[in-house]
Amino acid sequence: MRCFVGVACFLGLFWSTVVASRAQPAPLASAQLPVHAVRSISPADDDFTDLAFLTQEIGDARVVMLGEPTHGEGNVFEAKARLLRFLHSRLGFNTVGFESGFYELDKAQRELHAGVPAAEAISRSVFGIWTGTREFQAVLPLLGPGRLGVMGFDPQLSGDYQESLLEELEEFLKPEKGADAVAYDYLDACLATMGEHFIFPPTHNLALFELQLGKARKLLDRVATGPSAPRRVRAVFWLQNLRSLQALARDYAHNDPSAKSGAEFTATDSNPRDAQMADNLLWYLRQHPQAKVVCWGALPHLANKFEGFADAELRSYRPMGQAVKAALGPDAVYVLGTLAGSGSYQNFGEQQVPTPAAGSLEADLLAQGHNYAFVSLKHDLPGRQLTTYAFEYKPVTGPWSETVDGFLFLKTVNPPHPAGGETPSTPPAAEAAPARLPGRLTPATRPMATADGATRLVSGTVLDRTTGQPVPFATVAVPVRSTGTVADASGRFRLETQAGENVQISSIGYEPVTIAAAGTSGLVVRLVPAAFALAAVHVSAQSQDPRRIMKKVIRAGETNYGWQDEVCQVYTHRRFIDFDTLRHDIEYVSQVFNPAGWREWGGGFLLLGPKQVHKVLEKHVVSGSAAGLNEYGEGGHGFLSAGADPVRISPLFKLGKLGKYALQLDTIEQRHGEGYYVVRFAVKRANHRSTGMYHAAGYSGKVYIRQRDYAVVRYEALWQNDTVLWNATARKCHGRSGLVAKLYPQVYSDHRKAHVVTYEQGANGRYHIASSVAQALNAGHVLGGKAFYTQKSCEAYFEPLPAEALATRPDAEKEPALRGGEIWQLTKTEYRPAFWATFRRPVPAEAAPALDAKKP
Repeated sequence: MRCFVGVACFLGLFWSTVVASRAQPAPLASAQLPVHAVRSISPADDDFTDLAFLTQEIGDARVVMLGEPTHGEGNVFEAKARLLRFLHSRLGFNTVGFESGFYELDKAQRELHAGVPAAEAISRSVFGIWTGTREFQAVLPLLGPGRLGVMGFDPQLSGDYQESLLEELEEFLKPEKGADAVAYDYLDACLATMGEHFIFPPTHNLALFELQLGKARKLLDRVATGPSAPRRVRAVFWLQNLRSLQALARDYAHNDPSAKSGAEFTATDSNPRDAQMADNLLWYLRQHPQAKVVCWGALPHLANKFEGFADAELRSYRPMGQAVKAALGPDAVYVLGTLAGSGSYQNFGEQQVPTPAAGSLEADLLAQGHNYAFVSLKHDLPGRQLTTYAFEYKPVTGPWSETVDGFLFLKTVNPPHPAGGETPSTPPAAEAAPARLPGRLTPATRPMATADGATRLVSGTVLDRTTGQPVPFATVAVPVRSTGTVADASGRFRLETQAGENVQISSIGYEPVTIAAAGTSGLVVRLVPAAFALAAVHVSAQSQDPRRIMKKVIRAGETNYGWQDEVCQVYTHRRFIDFDTLRHDIEYVSQVFNPAGWREWGGGFLLLGPKQVHKVLEKHVVSGSAAGLNEYGEGGHGFLSAGADPVRISPLFKLGKLGKYALQLDTIEQRHGEGYYVVRFAVKRANHRSTGMYHAAGYSGKVYIRQRDYAVVRYEALWQNDTVLWNATARKCHGRSGLVAKLYPQVYSDHRKAHVVTYEQGANGRYHIASSVAQALNAGHVLGGKAFYTQKSCEAYFEPLPAEALATRPDAEKEPALRGGEIWQLTKTEYRPAFWATFRRPVPAEAAPALDAKKP
């Protein structure tokens, strides 16, 4: 089902409103319940004698609908993989259709035919709710030439392949007269939002979108009747694809999920999407008359009619499966669902399967004692009033044989596991860091700037070096003492310092400047904008190809960085500035545990993967109060320790994502006899897959790479948020009661974030994050309320601890309170003056180094 604002393909909201409020039927004695015991659900088990009954059960059906109660049961995926293998090898099914993008799976099929590995083609086309799980990987060996083909029936856009949709269409139509009249840029802007946020962009007009589709459709109609047979075939595909996209756009525009809350979302809201899914599948079957298709998706979509149910909302729902059965005939389509008697599943956290009520189908199946069993509603329980939990574990009573033909029952279910979750091998003992006391974050060993105690007043003005205009509300700080001030709206500042101290002046979107405290008045500080625009630099030698360099960086990362379990100590300093007033200023010391294999912020899609565990140990509120800690919240890299390390979490450092960036070798810098590549990057098309964040309009920066081992030693990035789309959504939803109206209460005139990270090489030769400095600027006003101009900063300094620290690592299983996260923990952590009286803060991260540079 549709979900909104960046998370795709969840089961629909309306099933949570369907509760069994009708009288329960008389229980069916478990001894009278005819079942087939199933020996195994393991995809590796190819002894199908326990499934032989399905040959007669399914009969001559051309389509098998293979549904699941939610998308969060790992062993259900395994069971479906085994069923898929059986249907292919025993009943001759030759295609698997996924509840994923129509275009994306078409491209995946062509890529598979061209020899692209199934893992790559499917990960770039099928929704990550499946491909991101370990259990789904058993499906991949079944796909490809000589095995199962693939198709997608969902009009929604899924996976990276969507980004080539318009490029391919434009290339296909280029030979046709009038092709340049199609506004591909307009279509691209609409499809980008539809694929990213699952809405039609409020900044664009549906009529204009359809006008451009109409222009393309006329050209395709001409090609479809032209002399070239291959082009005729592709034109027919593109015509269906445009119909699918138009239906999706109309659904998003007229049945806007952003205008409704979960309680307001009903079954009929899903009807347009289900109708188009059915249309796409039926089109495919007409174009491929020899295809026998197994459909993989959510059971509510794949189910047949609900007309016999008492619930009025269910009766108004028209699932995809109903339309397909009506078109092909009742015996041409077999709907197979799954049931569970106990266990848990994943749905934004682990949820428990409810205990089945007495008299329900699940209760009767549990009473039989089988781990796995199959019950045929079509042949053994036709017309029977049954209660099941088949849809999102909500009890629903009705004539289920009209909706589902048969159920595979699992005594217990469990959440899926992340794909690629294997633990990397531990480095040899010779490479391990020698045992030592904790490093520079320990009060006993922390360096401190020298000072003679004399007070000096530094005052001046902060200007933009490019424009000469004042930089309002710049931060002027003495990092070593965790003190500072904020410039006013005209860039003016005054700050008391001590001899020997350094003063750092910074503002979001500018390179920071560090000066020595010298009792100066009338000082003019000029900040250089950190635009990170790609300049015209000629690169000729192959060894200086930036894409080649970045590929080496990514491959060398497996040995350059420590991916095994590790514990770090972290000093963090946060500031929140409201206009020219420092509202909140807090520092704290923590321990964090980075588990082996952790490479996705927050555990990746559905939070299934390894996650960092953060434990706050000490807290010092410098100014403000703990009551205002919620104001520290800021989305984006660098504002939490789990988002501080781009080498781990940024898509820039994923080999399959490099094509999303324009890369340029800026300079080769020399420092202390070593060479460093400086590679500039700028995302070609900003979305969450290419920037790591939602609502981004741009992502660019620089990466400093040591030549001798291709290790990243410094990373600088700037994000520009998409204020146009945000503001249009906020204004559209203002005054409504839906969830989106609550998420978008304000509009922005400016919304930017910057992140600078440094890395150090440890005694074991492996690199680790040393510092992370993030800044955010938010300017605008609350709709119907006040204006705001806020700056947030988060500095974090990391020190790996010896292996012995793993014995006492932060553990969320033992301390569930740690799941609240670091900011929440600050409200629970006591202030201990004795600790801070001896604590010496780390030397602040240096600004961009002044290195001797030479052009390549």
